[in-house]
Amino acid sequence: MGFTIALILLSIAWYLLDRYFLSYWKRNGFKQLEPSFLLGNSRKMLTQSESFYEIFDEFYYKSKGQKFIGMYNLYKPSLLVTDPQMIHDIFIKDFGYFHDHSIEFDTDNDPLSGFLFSLTGQKWRDLRVKLSPTFTSGKLRWMFPVMKQSSEVLVDFIQKGVDNKNPVFGFGELFRRYNANLISSVAFGIDNDCINNPDNDFFIYGLKNFDNSFRNVVRQFLFTFMPKLMNIFKIKFAPQDVDDFFMKIVHEIVDYREKNNFSRNDFMDLLIQLKNQGYVSADKEIPDVDDDDEMETIENETEQKKLMKLTFNELAAQAFVFFLAAFETNSASMTFCLTELARNPKIQKKVQDEMDEVFATQDVTYESVNKLKYLECCMLESLRKYPPVPILSRECTKDYKIPNTDLVIRKGTDIKIPIMSLHRDSEIYENPHDFIPERFLDSPTGNSKLDDQKSAIFYSPFGDGPRHCIGMRMAKVSAKLSIATLLSKFTFCLEDERLHHEEIKFDKKSFPLRPDHDIKLRAKVRKN
Repeated sequence: MGFTIALILLSIAWYLLDRYFLSYWKRNGFKQLEPSFLLGNSRKMLTQSESFYEIFDEFYYKSKGQKFIGMYNLYKPSLLVTDPQMIHDIFIKDFGYFHDHSIEFDTDNDPLSGFLFSLTGQKWRDLRVKLSPTFTSGKLRWMFPVMKQSSEVLVDFIQKGVDNKNPVFGFGELFRRYNANLISSVAFGIDNDCINNPDNDFFIYGLKNFDNSFRNVVRQFLFTFMPKLMNIFKIKFAPQDVDDFFMKIVHEIVDYREKNNFSRNDFMDLLIQLKNQGYVSADKEIPDVDDDDEMETIENETEQKKLMKLTFNELAAQAFVFFLAAFETNSASMTFCLTELARNPKIQKKVQDEMDEVFATQDVTYESVNKLKYLECCMLESLRKYPPVPILSRECTKDYKIPNTDLVIRKGTDIKIPIMSLHRDSEIYENPHDFIPERFLDSPTGNSKLDDQKSAIFYSPFGDGPRHCIGMRMAKVSAKLSIATLLSKFTFCLEDERLHHEEIKFDKKSFPLRPDHDIKLRAKVRKN
């Protein structure tokens, strides 16, 4: 009898605490999405019944008419922001209140987690100043020949398949192999041919980091929504064997280059410069006038020299995340783009006509690839439909009073921005599910009617403001190069005809956006 009464009292107390924690937003004057008992608004995320994009898209449309609305990741309050003006304020105008992502790792316990994206406050700022010179247009020109070699290996691989009567390729895996090959060369200085050798360690450990094992799914959920628990339970950002492999390989590369005074035009050279002298000198050539990072580099070179040198662990963390970003997000973006071109043969032909014209008088160089404006529009449109990360995050770093209201976002509050839902909103983009590269011919946002709204953000596949993706330019150049090289030799069509009239479905277990299966395309050699 006593046990029953205690159980009843405990249940009542638990219920009351649940109602208290899940009324945080109401108690602070905000509207909120209706939470579920114990789970808040995380039920579908935990059951993986829908992709992360679909879950947040449902939240987006439930909150239509609201600029922001409260929600809960289990018991953790988050604010869903859907208003383009407020998104601009968070990313740019009021950046000083939102300068961190909602994550911070214990880098002493987990050195490879000390990459730029995860750092906060002054640590982030110092490392950002150090790393900015490594991604300028001048440095990309410097690395372009190494990148080009990987694209040529990819073309040769497909040509062999066509010659051997095997013209159908799963491009999800193939682009992962291509990017593992490219980044192991550009970032680590290792030529290991992951394209022809899928048993290569770089490719194998890249797969291990992103497979849908139970441990990885839990790790990904905690990283995205409850990162502080990772520190409490000493959960590392990467599986232990992946962590061990990359720490070992970076040690070997750095030791060899320093002992033998060996250099190569690659990302690792730049990181070693940061380790040994604390800065990378600005490029000698005149920077591109629209190259904001390069102009910032020149202005801040003196400031860079005052900073501490990069530690070995910091160097390893940047090389590691550079590999992972290319392996997963860039591979998925390239797959989506090439699939859309295969779905739209007239658009594919228009891209090829542009390439034929440009490459008729020029070799494939950094400059000539950047002249492919229609291909650029295709990539921008693909990034609109399929941004690499469908939900962007920030953390409120000091109490913030929302303009024109009496509401205050408290320090430590997690901010979620469903950017993919904005990209696919019919009130922002006409026929948002159609692939229309012409949207971007004369408009940086894909909608010329919105271009004069400088204080609002509608299109943001790489984030915006000071914390935009530092590797954005590198990702775009490598993707343009690979697709341009492929389309100069081949025409692609869908192996599964259903994709002509069905939307691509997304992996329900992956936070970075990727298809739920390996999309297969058929390659046909172009006639001269």
